[in-house]
Amino acid sequence: MKRFLPLLLIVATGCLSSPPVHPRALECNELCAQYIGTGDLTRAEVQCDLGLQFSPQYADLWVQKGLIALRRGQTPTAKEHFIKALRYNQEQAQAYNNLGYIYYQEHAYGKAHDNFQRALKVNPDYTEARYNLALTFKDMGEKEKAKKELRTLTAINGALADPYAQLGIILLDEGALDEAVENLRRAVELDAKFSDAWLALGNAYMEQGKFAEAVDAYTSCIEGDPDHAQCRNNVPLAQKKAALAKPALEDARRTAAGENTAAQEYGKARAFRESGLRAEEERAYLRCVKFEPKYAACHFGLYEIYQGDRRDKEAFKACKNFLKFAESTDFPKQVETCERYLASQTY
Repeated sequence: MKRFLPLLLIVATGCLSSPPVHPRALECNELCAQYIGTGDLTRAEVQCDLGLQFSPQYADLWVQKGLIALRRGQTPTAKEHFIKALRYNQEQAQAYNNLGYIYYQEHAYGKAHDNFQRALKVNPDYTEARYNLALTFKDMGEKEKAKKELRTLTAINGALADPYAQLGIILLDEGALDEAVENLRRAVELDAKFSDAWLALGNAYMEQGKFAEAVDAYTSCIEGDPDHAQCRNNVPLAQKKAALAKPALEDARRTAAGENTAAQEYGKARAFRESGLRAEEERAYLRCVKFEPKYAACHFGLYEIYQGDRRDKEAFKACKNFLKFAESTDFPKQVETCERYLASQTY
C-alpha cells in the first residue's frame, strides 16, 4: 500500500523569487490553483501562462505548470517545470516535493530522498514531503528511519490516516503485533473507507489469533472497496478459522474444569482430519493420550501423521504404544499395519 498524500496546490503566499512578482501574476497563480483543484486543466493552463507573461520568473507558477503536466501524464515536461521553478527560487519546497515524487515513481530513490529532504529543510512541517520521505526510506529498506519519520508526522498532524497505516504495516512485518494493531486501528478510525488499512488490520488480527475481529476488519475493507480481491478472499478463511477457534476456546474452558475426555479429543481429531487441518489433528491426538494414555486409537492416529511426515522415530514410538494398548479384534487392520511397520524399522 503506497498512497501518497496529495501534491500541494500553491496559492499566492508571498513568493521569495526576484524580481518582485507582479500583482496580476499573483492573481493568475491563485486562479490557476483553483482550476487545478476542480480538474479544469485547460483553464488552469491559460491562467498560468497569462501570469508568466507578467512575471516569467515566478517560481510558483512554474510549479503549477508542472502539476498540470503531471495530471496529464506528461512526466518529462513536469520535471522540466519543477526544475525551472527551483532555478528561480531555491526555497520552493513544493517543487522539491513534486520533483521527489517523480523520482520516486521512477524508482530513483536516492534522488527522491534528496529532494524530499530539501523540501523539509525549507519547511520541517511540510507533511506531504515527510510522508513521501518515509515511503522512500521504507522502499530503500531503511525501516527504522521510515518509522521515525512516520512517528514525527503523527506528532505534527495526528489527523492523517496514512502515516498510521504505513507505520502499522511496517510493525506488522516486524511482528510487533500489538503496536501494529494500535496504529492500524487509529488509521481506520480516521478514515473508515481506508480499505488497505482494514486489510492490514485484518492480517494483524489473524496473526494474533483473533479471527472474529479479522472477519470484521476484512468485511469493513469490502464496504470501503467492494472490488477488493484480497479482502474478499480472506473473509471465508477468517470465518473458517473463527469457527474452529470458538470450540477451541470452549475446549480450553472445559480442560480447565476437567470436563474433557479422550473420546472427545479423538472425535475432534477425526473432524480436523476431514477438514485437512493436520496440525490441529495432531494436537487433538496429543491431548487425547494425555487424558487417557491407553487410548489406542489416538496412538494410531499419531502414527499415521508421523509416518506421513517421515518423522520415523516418533512414528515408531506411536506404533509401539498402539500395539501395547490395542485389542487385535478391535483394530485388526491397524495392528497388522503397525506390526509390519515396526518390523521394517531398525530402532
